[in-house]
Amino acid sequence: MGRTCVVHDAREQARHRLELLLRAHADVDEIVTTADDDDLLARAEEGPTDLVVLGMSRADDAAAMVRRIREAAPSTAVLLAGEAEDADSVAAALAAGAVGFLRWEAPRSLVRTLVQVAGESSRGEDLLPLTSSGSGGAGAGSGDSAHPGQIRVDVAVQRSLGLSVREVQVLIGVGRGLTNADIGRRLYLSAQTVKTHATRLFRKLGATDRAEAVGRAWAWGLFVRG
Repeated sequence: MGRTCVVHDAREQARHRLELLLRAHADVDEIVTTADDDDLLARAEEGPTDLVVLGMSRADDAAAMVRRIREAAPSTAVLLAGEAEDADSVAAALAAGAVGFLRWEAPRSLVRTLVQVAGESSRGEDLLPLTSSGSGGAGAGSGDSAHPGQIRVDVAVQRSLGLSVREVQVLIGVGRGLTNADIGRRLYLSAQTVKTHATRLFRKLGATDRAEAVGRAWAWGLFVRG
């Protein structure tokens, strides 16, 4: 199944290179290119955008850009693309919520696999929630496109609890009875990284186990069914 993808890079040559790479080796129905950060965020907010491929260079603060995209469009996956020379910047961007890193020299088969994994992570029936921007419950931010199994997240409650996007994703997986390994496969993370996120969110929720964490999330209005 194809998907809508935004390719973003301020450098024209890099942007064109990414677009050609995706058109040739990835399953995407529509590719939109942007060079300006505000244009990218506006396009992501308008939707529907399944995936943003974010070109990065040493001069970029990729982590900050990933956070801005995730705040503007929580259901959109972000895949980094560039050179692997600056490992710290890549790690920071992944910690900010990017689903993976695509190296320029990656085999073409890997390009297709990474885009597929990222696209699957962005779908509502997986672990990336839709968002209700207000604190008023089910009506806020809901739309006719919601599927019965989707979960919406009240952003105001999320912020009041101090939960990151990753922690919310893990909590949704926990609520669905998935193991850390299952959640990790969906979010392109290791089981140990999922365990670390789970430990942090349990602490923030004051919960001692999975059932209590999920129960408190629903009781406090973090989750609203689509």
